[in-house]
Amino acid sequence: MIGALLGLSCALGVLIVGGRVKATAQPTLMARIAPRIGVPSGVSIGESPLSSISGLVSGAGTSILRFLPFVGTRKSLEKIAQAGRSTGDDSSDLTRFRIEQMTWIGAGLIAGALFGLWNVLRGSSPAAILITIVLGVVIAALMHDKYVSYLARKRVASMDQQFPDIAELLAFSVTAGETPLAALARVAGMSSGVLSFELNICVRDIRSGDSLASALRAMALRTGSRNVERFTDGLVIAMERGTPLSEVLRAQASDARNQQRQHLIELAGKKDVAMLVPVVFFVLPTVIVIALFPAMRGLQVLVP
Repeated sequence: MIGALLGLSCALGVLIVGGRVKATAQPTLMARIAPRIGVPSGVSIGESPLSSISGLVSGAGTSILRFLPFVGTRKSLEKIAQAGRSTGDDSSDLTRFRIEQMTWIGAGLIAGALFGLWNVLRGSSPAAILITIVLGVVIAALMHDKYVSYLARKRVASMDQQFPDIAELLAFSVTAGETPLAALARVAGMSSGVLSFELNICVRDIRSGDSLASALRAMALRTGSRNVERFTDGLVIAMERGTPLSEVLRAQASDARNQQRQHLIELAGKKDVAMLVPVVFFVLPTVIVIALFPAMRGLQVLVP
């Protein structure tokens, strides 16, 4: 049994390393332009033997993980897109997500097997290995989902902080007489951050043939931010109904600034409550000791 577990661990390690190398490799030029020129995602040109082996490993891992009901769901893919780890191709994103999840599950399986083997060597029942393996796999899958959710929430919070400044810059550019596409390109080029990166992707989509409305809606779907979604919906509706964009953008920027101010007030209220903890448990006892120590020392001197 010990030899079988060690062999299984080695085989899983080789598959995990090979799949991870394929998943973390930089996409080639052909892979980046294939979705734009209509080449199917499964077609590849000039593959080396190493890339073929990595592709077989990735395909094997994907086929195995398709039998798991909690792996590769659409909701998880949306979280990965919101976390900024999407490549733009759904099949490629699904494969990369499954390989990454397989890495976490494999690590949990190995950790559970080692922990179960340690318990068996200490005198526990051999069934402990099976139990710890199942627990390791489940905990690893849940931890991976929590990790991706944390990255998505962190990125959305960063975009919400940058959104009021970006909205005001867009309002200034459109008011100065620029077209929406020129304003988006100017703001994306002169700013930095996560939201600026999404604006650059939106500008590239428009220049590659997508309409402005569809590119804005795709950006709102990728970001997962309610502020960005509300802003893009207002901009698209204004263009469809012929409303002056300058007034709409100024109103959107003002609303975003007011919402950010309200968020800062709420955050300050939460921090005020949190600051009571060091004041009550650290500062106040120190002040009381400093105030009472001279009196207690004086009483000890006066009273023999």
